[in-house]
Amino acid sequence: MKTLIETLYFYAQEHRTADYLNTREYRRCTSGLEEEWETFRAALTVEQERRLESLLVRQFETGCLEDRASFLAGVSIGLELAGI
Repeated sequence: MKTLIETLYFYAQEHRTADYLNTREYRRCTSGLEEEWETFRAALTVEQERRLESLLVRQFETGCLEDRASFLAGVSIGLELAGI
């Protein structure tokens, strides 16, 4: 079962997630974000940049784990409702 769930997860990430992010709310939230990050980072010292990068990597990894857990919970609920 784990292989099926992992296959579904990777399929959803590659083929379905973008459809759900194609919203006005998402575009509004991300508009100008990259430029603002570049401006912010330009003002940091080398040490601050290193520490920030380390924190952002941890935050990204945490977000990935949370997304995966949410997906797996959704699949689990779907399988329970289907009686599988």
